[in-house]
Amino acid sequence: MSEIRVIAENRPAKSRHAVVLCCDKKYLPYAALTIHTLLRNTPVRDFDVCITSLDALDMPPALEGHDIRMCRIDVGDAFEGMPVTDRLSVATYMRLALPEAFASDYDRILYIDSDVFIVGTALSDVFTLDLGGRVLGACLDTTKWKHPTRQTRDQAAVGITGSYFNAGVLLIDCVAFCAQDIRLRCIATAQKHAGSVFELDQTLLNIMLQDAWAMLHPAWNWQWVVVRPLFEAYVDTQIVHFIGTAKPWSAKGAKVPVRYREIARRFMEANYPELAMDIARPKPRFEGLDLAATFLRHMTRTRQFAGAYNRHGGDILCVLAPPDLR
Repeated sequence: MSEIRVIAENRPAKSRHAVVLCCDKKYLPYAALTIHTLLRNTPVRDFDVCITSLDALDMPPALEGHDIRMCRIDVGDAFEGMPVTDRLSVATYMRLALPEAFASDYDRILYIDSDVFIVGTALSDVFTLDLGGRVLGACLDTTKWKHPTRQTRDQAAVGITGSYFNAGVLLIDCVAFCAQDIRLRCIATAQKHAGSVFELDQTLLNIMLQDAWAMLHPAWNWQWVVVRPLFEAYVDTQIVHFIGTAKPWSAKGAKVPVRYREIARRFMEANYPELAMDIARPKPRFEGLDLAATFLRHMTRTRQFAGAYNRHGGDILCVLAPPDLR
């Protein structure tokens, strides 16, 4: 099996911690937007910010001068034969290769998808969280907010129950991840459960780790659009994750809060004007019934929100063992 390694970079590592994104050329503008939101809220940082890809990528002009590390990673045939979908290619498995690729560079990696916004100012604190010896920390997926005891589709397919995390934001202990051969075990799990890996690497990690992961405060992966928007006002949100098809930059993003759409629109107009055309503008006016419906939806979800919030309370640095949701 091929060695996983960095084969090209614009600079070496400068810290033992890094925020890392994986993307291809098509998704590079959105990765650049994500990093733009990080720079807005963390102008001075004690960690690296790194864009990784299987292919050679040029530095986005909007990020020049911000000391962003660009790395091309060779995974060889490491993920050959792994399940893919029309929407997700083999590149989605890159996050499983990051601890090996950066084994000599970083102790901890905060992997983030390219459809997140960094909205808080406490990002440096995430690297000091106590994971209790576990290989990674993550946030409970919002499917388990809604239906704590119900199996997800992939859990049901392989016959497991319990907690389930969203893999769009992962705090990874690189040494522990490599020592426990997580990538190879994920590949073996994919072979064992062929046909049931519906969410690809997220499914594999949840099957393999089950309850052996550290649960972070939902502030570190505030998942849109499933989470009702007004509840965000009660949380010291650090990372907003636009799950589903409604993205701030997409034609389907009209229900995304206007402040996030406007951040995307201004960035795209300045750097990728062709991608700004479909971004929904603020409403010219509100109709009473529209607002009433929004508040009603929140009223029907208060119990779910309170249950998820109360596990950690207001302390975003609180890390827990995954709850027994069975």
